[in-house]
Amino acid sequence: MFSMFFGSGNLVFPLIVGQLSEGHYVFATLGILLTGVLVPFLGILAMFLFNGDSHSFFARLGKPATFWFPLLALSLMGPFGVLARCITVAHGAFRLLLPETSLWAFSLCSCALIFLLTLRKNRIVPLLGSVLTPLLLASLVAIAIFGVMKVDLPAVQSTGAWQSFKNGIFQGYQTMDLLAAFFFSVFVIKHLSQKKEESLPVFLKSAFIGAALLSSIYAVLVLLGAMYAPQLGNVPPQEMFGFIAQQALGPMAAPIVCVAVILACLTTAIVLASLFSDFLKNEISKSRIPTSVSLTITLLIAFGISTLQFSGIMKIIGPILEFTYPALIVFTIGGIFHKLWGLVPKSHKIS
Repeated sequence: MFSMFFGSGNLVFPLIVGQLSEGHYVFATLGILLTGVLVPFLGILAMFLFNGDSHSFFARLGKPATFWFPLLALSLMGPFGVLARCITVAHGAFRLLLPETSLWAFSLCSCALIFLLTLRKNRIVPLLGSVLTPLLLASLVAIAIFGVMKVDLPAVQSTGAWQSFKNGIFQGYQTMDLLAAFFFSVFVIKHLSQKKEESLPVFLKSAFIGAALLSSIYAVLVLLGAMYAPQLGNVPPQEMFGFIAQQALGPMAAPIVCVAVILACLTTAIVLASLFSDFLKNEISKSRIPTSVSLTITLLIAFGISTLQFSGIMKIIGPILEFTYPALIVFTIGGIFHKLWGLVPKSHKIS
């Protein structure tokens, strides 16, 4: 559950929240924990109660929603949003190694590499995931320890606590982890179904551990963003994590962290490219185009969107998320109530 949500944006948005908190990092942390941790795990709970059947879950909105909502969600998670964002975050880390690398050249090479690796994702993704998650966690612990030691806690401003809390909530939207819960949780549910114990107690324990890990990392990143806020003024969002790593660990150790970030972004990009290209092939073209063509279309879109840079992508999808995310949260909570207590008219129940 932790690995499912810990992607490229999760390294950036908590730092932005901390940077803008004006010392109110506690309120800012509470905001991003609400929408960046609690809400996605509610999404997993909802899908768990629907036995991982996303079709039945979305059918409560009507039959057309079973096509249009996955299209919108996978577009935002795929080439029009998170996939392109992964490339920009990886570029930000790569620039600490080779500062003169242009975004378009890096994006073009990344898309070509993603194309090749996506065709072999069943071998590549588990291998990278099993190595990268421990490496990233170890890097974060090292950055937290040395980073906190090198700078002082920020001064708390007399006003701005409520604004910091609201900004934390909005940046939690940007992770789009609730959307990820709808589509990735099927793997968790399949795994739980193989357990001999009752699945609900195992699910709740697993969710608590995953949420605790994610909350701890968010809290640390928000604090680091607040502490390094004066130095981050002119640093682009996608380069903030690498910059803090360089300040905390020095020029020798920081490249190791940057490589880990690049590979983590690559792993996420492979999964997202595969999801969207499969939807494009199976649901939109009805298998009239081969996988190579749907994947090429996906990555061409991702390449174009990635050239807008991290901030440009956020300007596009930010207003969409600000409008749709609260509605999705209410819909998710409604689904949980529907399954647990049947609080829905009988005529609207899904068999």
